[in-house]
Amino acid sequence: MKYNADVKKLFPHGFQLAEPINNKTGGILYPKDTELNTDCVERLLQLKEKNPNYDFRISIKKGKKVANYFRDHIKRDFVKIIESKKNKQEFRKSIGRLEKTFELYIDDILDNDELIYVLFRGRSIDEVTSKSGIPCFFYHSINVTIFALEILQNVFMTTGTRYHKQDLINVAILGLLHDMGSIENLGQISELTTERQKKYYFKGISRSFLSAKDINLESELVSALKKFGDYYQGNKEVVKEDEDIQSKYANILITADTMDLMVSGIFGDPVPIKAATDQLYVLANNKELRRGFVEALAKGLAPGYLFDFYRELERVKKMCRLGDYARPYPMLGFKSPVLVLCGGCRTDCQEYSKSSRAVNLVKPSSGLEPGVYGRCKLLSGELVKFYKSYYADIKENVILHKAKEKQRKNDSRTD
Repeated sequence: MKYNADVKKLFPHGFQLAEPINNKTGGILYPKDTELNTDCVERLLQLKEKNPNYDFRISIKKGKKVANYFRDHIKRDFVKIIESKKNKQEFRKSIGRLEKTFELYIDDILDNDELIYVLFRGRSIDEVTSKSGIPCFFYHSINVTIFALEILQNVFMTTGTRYHKQDLINVAILGLLHDMGSIENLGQISELTTERQKKYYFKGISRSFLSAKDINLESELVSALKKFGDYYQGNKEVVKEDEDIQSKYANILITADTMDLMVSGIFGDPVPIKAATDQLYVLANNKELRRGFVEALAKGLAPGYLFDFYRELERVKKMCRLGDYARPYPMLGFKSPVLVLCGGCRTDCQEYSKSSRAVNLVKPSSGLEPGVYGRCKLLSGELVKFYKSYYADIKENVILHKAKEKQRKNDSRTD
C-alpha cells in the first residue's frame, strides 16, 4: 500500500508490518512484524515531511484485525447506499425489507476474509480513479447487489421458484465481485473516451470470475461469474439456460447489472427507474433477459401499470389459437402502441389479416426475422382494449417524455 497523506487514518493501532520499512540508505526503520501505533505513524509522517521526494511502501500483514477494519468500511458503504434510497419514491415498497435482509445476512455475506481483501482492494482503486472522472464502480457493485437481493425477495411470486438463505448469500457475493475484473484495471482507462471506457469495462468483466477462483469460492459461484462475463462478450445463450443454479445466478446478476448501469448512469445520463424498468421488459421480450427475474425486480420497484402492461402482453400471447405464434411488435416500450403479428404467417387462421397493415421487416426485430407479417385481429384487438383502459397513464407519460426531449433540445441550442 503506497504512502499517502491519510496514512494515520489507514493504520489504526495494532496493524502489523508484513515487510520492514527501510530508510533512504537501506537501513531498517521498522522491522517486519512491528505493531504500528500512533508514535510509529507520527514518525513516518515527520520523515515524509522532511523528505518530500522520499517514497516508501507500507505493507500490512493480513490478519483478523485488518480484515475486520476493512469489513466495517464495506458495511458502512452498504448502510450509506441503503439510507440514500429511503427517500426515493420508487424504493418505498421494498427498502424496509432490503434493510432487514441486510441486517440479517451481511455478516454471512462478508464472512470470508479473503473476499474482504479483494473487495477492499477494489474499493481503494475505485476511490483513487474516481477522482479522475471515472465512475464509482465499487458503489455500482453494491447497487447491483441490492437489486439482486430485490429479485430474490420477489422471485417466488413471478416464477414459483423458492430460493433459500445460502442462495441469497451467494448472489450477494457474486454481485460484489461481478465487475472486479474491470475495477482492478481502472487506472488504464482514465484517459479513454466514455465509449472506449465502456468497451474496456465489459471486456474486464469477463475476467471477474478469476477473483472468485483466486479466493477458492465454490465452483458453482466461479461458473456463474464466468457465464455472466460471457454474456457481455456476446454469448446470450445463458438467458435460455434455466436448469442449473449457476445459470440462474448469472441471469439474476445480468438483470440487476443491466438495471443499475442505466439507473446510476455509469456510461451516460442516469435513467429514471420507470424508464429503465420499461427497457428491461423490452429486453426480456426480445429474449435478451430472463423475464421472470425482470418481473421480480419490477414487482418491488416499478409502478403498477408497467407490471400490468407486460403481464397483459404475456396473457395475449398465450391466446394464440394455433400455437406459439403471437409476436408483439414493435417492442419499444410502454409508450409505444403495440400490434400483435403472426410469427408463423398462418394464413389458415381466421384471425390472420394480411392487408395494408402488414409489416415488412428488413432486419430482425421483436423476435421476428426479416419478412412480411400479417396482423392478428383478435390479439391486436385485446391490446387495444388494454391501451384504452390505461390511456390516461400512457398519454401523461408520452407528454412528459416529449416535454423533456423538447427542453433538452432547447438547452443544447443555448449552450
